[in-house]
Amino acid sequence: MNYEVQIFTQPNCSSCAKVKGWFQENRISFIEKDIVNDPQANQEFGALNEKFVPITVIITDDKRYQVVGPNLKKIKTLVTTVGISGQSN
Repeated sequence: MNYEVQIFTQPNCSSCAKVKGWFQENRISFIEKDIVNDPQANQEFGALNEKFVPITVIITDDKRYQVVGPNLKKIKTLVTTVGISGQSN
């Protein structure tokens, strides 16, 4: 299955660090989108119509999932449901 994980973040955000850390610990690759230092990421964040980070977006071949905040329980359930597993490298 093809998938992409994007995490919208901002500097010095402990909740963002928590979510990124979970993906790193589980060896699941993600793209960090810093909404403060990356104008393109900021524009994409604005299109999500949310006010807070982190926002985790998982895009599969046919669906798009979004989790607002550091809700690791919801993220874990979604990762399992989608069938994402960590990298072995």
